[in-house]
Amino acid sequence: MLLIAALLLLGTAKHFTVELKSRHTQEHLIDIVNLLQHSHAQLLEENDYQKIGKSVEGALQFETVMLEKNIQKKNLKHQNHQNKKQEHHHKKKKNTNMVVNESLMDVIPLTSEEKGIFEESGSLSPVDLHIEKQMEHQSQKLLTTDRNQDGSYIADVPLTNIANTMFIGELQVGSAQGKNAFDVIFDTGSALTCVASEQCKDIGCQKSKRYNRAESQSFNEIGKSVEIVFGSGTLKGLINRERIRVDGLDLKDALFIEVTQQIGDAFHEGEFDGIVGLGYPHMTGVPTLFDYMIQQHKLHSNVFTFHLNRATGNSGSQLIFGGSDDSQIKGEWVYHHVHEQFYWSIMAEQIRVGNKDTGICTHQHKCKMVVDTGTTLLTGPTKDVRQLLSMIRVEPKCQNYPAMPDITFVIDGHDYILQPKDYILTITQSGVEAPYQHSPMDQIVGCAGTIFPLDLPPKQGPLWILGDVFITKYSAKFDRDKNRVGLALNKNHE
Repeated sequence: MLLIAALLLLGTAKHFTVELKSRHTQEHLIDIVNLLQHSHAQLLEENDYQKIGKSVEGALQFETVMLEKNIQKKNLKHQNHQNKKQEHHHKKKKNTNMVVNESLMDVIPLTSEEKGIFEESGSLSPVDLHIEKQMEHQSQKLLTTDRNQDGSYIADVPLTNIANTMFIGELQVGSAQGKNAFDVIFDTGSALTCVASEQCKDIGCQKSKRYNRAESQSFNEIGKSVEIVFGSGTLKGLINRERIRVDGLDLKDALFIEVTQQIGDAFHEGEFDGIVGLGYPHMTGVPTLFDYMIQQHKLHSNVFTFHLNRATGNSGSQLIFGGSDDSQIKGEWVYHHVHEQFYWSIMAEQIRVGNKDTGICTHQHKCKMVVDTGTTLLTGPTKDVRQLLSMIRVEPKCQNYPAMPDITFVIDGHDYILQPKDYILTITQSGVEAPYQHSPMDQIVGCAGTIFPLDLPPKQGPLWILGDVFITKYSAKFDRDKNRVGLALNKNHE
């Protein structure tokens, strides 16, 4: 979905230590635990927290950091500063040709078929143009697409798990053979397709494979400048049309964004090429890549399914367009109606910690839950996360792990249970692990719950995000025909 740059580099594994791909990845993971511990200590109004650092010899160690007493005053001061910055920013933007925070449908020439997408899926009003989110790392060859007798496809896109921080698959953009394959995140919390452009000279782009329009015979220029605001930074680029392929699905003249500028540490630190938004088109006012699949009658059924595996690397995680692999689930799919066709949001009537009802959600006042493959963590409104954390109480080195409770989300009468091994991240001297008990206690230098406070404005918030922490346990099927989300226990989850 959107998020805080650093947070998307979170990650857990099963009983093994993750092999960290680089020094930067290790530093980011440590930063995440520090950020989580700092935010949790603030929410719970504690005096200090244990920050992870490194000794001269490079060994991981603790440092006690004292927190400011008057948290509310500090937050108010920060908010006032942010408001002034935003006012100044908007004044500067007045005379530019950038499309910011408005429906792209109002400024991009859509075909009659593309406009028909919105007529079929309900009314569209201008919305905030937030794509929301992250990216990092290597690719993997796609499996052969299965064509059915009626000519439709079930496409299987293998996903590479990067230290349980993100899941990467391959997208082909343009006609330049050998130069048109890009590593992207398929994100149900956003709705645009973006790929780094050859024109982009920023640090993040220099680390990525970049799209070169001059090498593609299928490029079709629109050339409208857009700016896309994330929680973790900003992308600027040009919206154009191109031939895009996902496995064997060949989509012609699809709208996409050539990213010409990346602003924000998340983009600079990641080694990514792009993002494919699979949310509802109402988020931006233009069709998503999945809408083109529907419009061009490519699929056996208008659904797509994420089966995410916690084992890192190329170890069975996949995205299936047109169906699902039911051999990867235990039991049956349970379907939940989409609350509104913007995010893939469903409604929960209860959140329990252990056997205790938190009272955060009720049958009269349900909580909006967004199932988001582009967010690593669980997030929720600040006041609710504070209450949840106060009932869990994660110790700095997981000393109380055996006593930690389960967290249960009750959705339409069905219990979705996260055990401590699902929502706790530990850092040891040798890497990142979960759960902690598979390492000697004296090796653990950091422990944090993968729950982060995030407040969205009333137009779409308040809401919770069920990110990869949740989806690695419960496979998720997204059904556009019936506007529902199916959830089922992942067979590979332990």
